[in-house]
Amino acid sequence: MAMKNPANNEAGFTLVSVMIAVCLLSLALMALAKSQGVLARSETDTANRSSALAVAQGYTEVVRSRDPNTLASEPAVQVDANGAPAVGGPYTRSTVVSSDAPNLLRVTITVDYPRARSALSIVTLIYKPTAT
Repeated sequence: MAMKNPANNEAGFTLVSVMIAVCLLSLALMALAKSQGVLARSETDTANRSSALAVAQGYTEVVRSRDPNTLASEPAVQVDANGAPAVGGPYTRSTVVSSDAPNLLRVTITVDYPRARSALSIVTLIYKPTAT
């Protein structure tokens, strides 16, 4: 009677299959790490845009509360996240006032924020009573 070789009947993984599995796992982990980086950058961009919008909305209310006869364009000024002028502030706010009609002013407030692809602008129309 011949003896069977026990090495031929053993079940399990080969070294090649383990190496392929490790390579696939490492690729999946690298893709996950990259997506986490993209998500973190996107979250930061969203927070910056949200703060810039709050700065623009707040200043829009300040401008709307002024006398329409005294409104004028303003140069770019650096501001902080609360809209207060600050040297080296991360946001840059500018105001352009133009006349659409004899009694209608168009006020455009533009805020540039860190890593912005384009600046954020808010346009408001203000009625200017005619002098009698």
